[in-house]
Amino acid sequence: MERITRQESPVYLTPEKLASCLKAMAVLDIIMVPEENSWLRLVERYASGGYKLANGGGDEMDVLFEENGVFIKGFDHENELNQFAADEWDETFFKETYAGVPKNFLDIYKDDECLHSMTFCMWYSFSTGCWMQNTTEGMDGGKDYLLGFICENAVQWAEWGEYYYGEDINCKVVEKVYAGQALTTDDICLLLPERDAEDALEEIAALNLSFTETERRLLDVR
Repeated sequence: MERITRQESPVYLTPEKLASCLKAMAVLDIIMVPEENSWLRLVERYASGGYKLANGGGDEMDVLFEENGVFIKGFDHENELNQFAADEWDETFFKETYAGVPKNFLDIYKDDECLHSMTFCMWYSFSTGCWMQNTTEGMDGGKDYLLGFICENAVQWAEWGEYYYGEDINCKVVEKVYAGQALTTDDICLLLPERDAEDALEEIAALNLSFTETERRLLDVR
């Protein structure tokens, strides 16, 4: 295994921006896919808070918001750091990649298989204001690919949505979602005419109620 080193850098989205983007993506997924087909959504909301992003092809990423910071764990199943596909299992990879990660983040995962489903992880400390990561020399563990799941603005999501859902996307509604504005039944119909607008609004309301105190603070939700 190549040498793993610690990187400390503020270069990535702020927790506030990250929480806002994921909320917008979750809302848009609710509109585009009814709850009975929720397995087709890219973004899944965990009951305990935070999000799972999965492309349905074996690649997934957790983004968790806790009192002391933010934790991102990604698994690119085709990446060379995927230990499940390695010729020889390397337990040291996990020990060194998780070194320094606050214990409360790792304690969220109840079994080793969940912790082993990782090709990169990074975490943000509210106390230091920095993102941190233990990186394997010459490999990114699918970091750029997996973080690319997160659309940072309405234009990015609209372009992705047209490709993924095969639908014409009303960008004005997407912009409204990314701005955190309340939606109407007319907005839902503009985005996807065949969607049951009342059902969508009910599920969006439930999503808003599910935010943890940390997420409410980041989203400035009262």
